[in-house]
Amino acid sequence: MTSHPWTFFLLLFKWKGSIWKAVYMETIIFLIFYGIISVIYKTALGESSQRTFEAVVRYFDKRLSYIPLEFVLGFFVTTVVNRWTKLYQTIGFIDNVGLMANCYIRGATEKARIYRRNIMRYCELVQVLVFRDMSMRTRRRFPTMETIVAAGFMNKHELELYNSYDTKYNSKLGTKYWIPANWALCMTYKARKDGYIESDYFKAQMEAEIRTWRTNIEWVCNYDWVPLPLMYPQLVCLAVNLYFLVSIVARQLVVEKHKIVDEVDVYFPVMTFLQFIFYMGWLKVIDVMLNPFGEDDDDFETNALIDRNITMGLMIADNPMTTPDLRKDPFYDEVDVPLLYSEESSHVPNHHYHGSASEVRLEHRGSGPVTMMPHSQSAANLKRIMSFKSSEDDEEKTNPFSMSHDDARMRNWREVSLDSSFLSDLNENKEWKPPTSQQKF
Repeated sequence: MTSHPWTFFLLLFKWKGSIWKAVYMETIIFLIFYGIISVIYKTALGESSQRTFEAVVRYFDKRLSYIPLEFVLGFFVTTVVNRWTKLYQTIGFIDNVGLMANCYIRGATEKARIYRRNIMRYCELVQVLVFRDMSMRTRRRFPTMETIVAAGFMNKHELELYNSYDTKYNSKLGTKYWIPANWALCMTYKARKDGYIESDYFKAQMEAEIRTWRTNIEWVCNYDWVPLPLMYPQLVCLAVNLYFLVSIVARQLVVEKHKIVDEVDVYFPVMTFLQFIFYMGWLKVIDVMLNPFGEDDDDFETNALIDRNITMGLMIADNPMTTPDLRKDPFYDEVDVPLLYSEESSHVPNHHYHGSASEVRLEHRGSGPVTMMPHSQSAANLKRIMSFKSSEDDEEKTNPFSMSHDDARMRNWREVSLDSSFLSDLNENKEWKPPTSQQKF
């Protein structure tokens, strides 16, 4: 909740969903192969073989940067994160459907309650059917359609009706996610026909909310149906794994003329180890977020969402549209509303919103009111200038363009309109030029 100096270190020791859990196996394999090659080079190879190996190390080390690892990983992570965000935004929370049903399907009778509950159950059934085909967690929970009936999301007669839509074209047309959505829309129509929805507008609003719910679920289905092109993740995985496969040789510590090339003989590749953690961890982030409907630690909890939606939806449907009695609020007679805090939080300062320029005080000449005037190039300005130009005592008159904030003439400036005859007269009088300062007015 609050950043402390030790927060980062506490974060490093988390295991579930951590980078350590994701890359520990690959890291161990990398270090084992690195150590085997290092031992063979230093103990088992002859002098000529060592020189050949050293040349290979130098060759790979100079050309390791040819693999654009940062660019490939960075661009792919951005694409995958945007895809993950879209999936999260459309995963489906049923509250709006329930609130609309509670608001527009009026009545405390048993039939009105059945209407509301059936609409909520059918909407949630769409999500169950989609998640069952996308998430292994939900698939294990509902391995067959009969288990959906046993769980209460569908009645036996509804399953028979659902199965009656089977035709020889089903295998080509895909799954039947649309059927429960159609049932929900039909229930809305029947509720309007029976008088439980007061107007066609309310019925249209209810139907629009059901369509929005179905559209969001369809987006989730579409993202699962059309994944990223296979060559894209192949390219990224190939780049990262080849990079570190070459690094096993390129990052070896070599000896030339019985002298260590580096300043320090390190038996453990510290910097290569850190680089492996960062880049391979980046690849694991992609691996986890590419399909958030899997069974990784941070994947979407589809079963928990289904439980939450059906429980919340039916609870909203069972409470008809009742509101508290109309009474005065606790602050009704207060001139200054008392804003109360707990004793602990009352001493914490609040920093209220202020515009970035709200505290600026501009200086102006004199101590009087600010003089307001039209812009020197505005049409209304030029017309006023033409009307006062023929007067001989312009200098003695009060400046017609100056006005205070509360001057009623401000209204006249806004109502002035420029016609085409004035423009023609102004164009013919070529000797006249607009004044450039207030004094010349």
